[in-house]
Amino acid sequence: MIKDIVYKNIKDNFILYFLLVLALMIGISAGAITINVLNEEQSHSLIGFLDSFFQVLSKEKIDSFILLRHSIVNNLQTIVLIWILGITVIGLPIVIFIVVLRGFIVGFTVGFLINELGFKGFAFSMLTILPQNIFVIPGLIALAVLSINFSLKVVTSKTKRNLKFCFLSELTSYSISTAILSLLIIVGSLVEAYITPVFMKLLLGYVI
Repeated sequence: MIKDIVYKNIKDNFILYFLLVLALMIGISAGAITINVLNEEQSHSLIGFLDSFFQVLSKEKIDSFILLRHSIVNNLQTIVLIWILGITVIGLPIVIFIVVLRGFIVGFTVGFLINELGFKGFAFSMLTILPQNIFVIPGLIALAVLSINFSLKVVTSKTKRNLKFCFLSELTSYSISTAILSLLIIVGSLVEAYITPVFMKLLLGYVI
């Protein structure tokens, strides 16, 4: 049943999904390319930060609960922002920008690790950045589609004066759908807090 719902949703909103995935790819590409335009001072600063991170990781125990709380707070801020932008109607370009920005962060991080550590950086990225984003990125894109659709419904109801459109009912449905999709992102936070650190510890001796 869930599979059928997901399939229908993607089919009905194929153009939106395509545009948002394209926006994500543009962000990832931009992030990866940015590595090549960093000056020497910026590169040394990032390398120093990376070394410090690995040193701290090797000496201190990771508190998964604090990491989970931090991840959930950050993700909830993004979720609430996307939800609000759907209501404000004019938030469509900002929603797209959020997707591009997420892609940029992933692209920059993976690009920097590969640029500095080669295959080790690639392996580290696949096991420490990819796992949580398997859940977070699809959830983010689905939320963006939901937000844009709600905005379009509100605009259409006003321009065409659709008397059948009930804002409160649609808002309730929009909010419930947002809450359900948020669970996918919360799963990503759980992976980031309890699974990713395990991979980090396992790979630490390999990358330094």
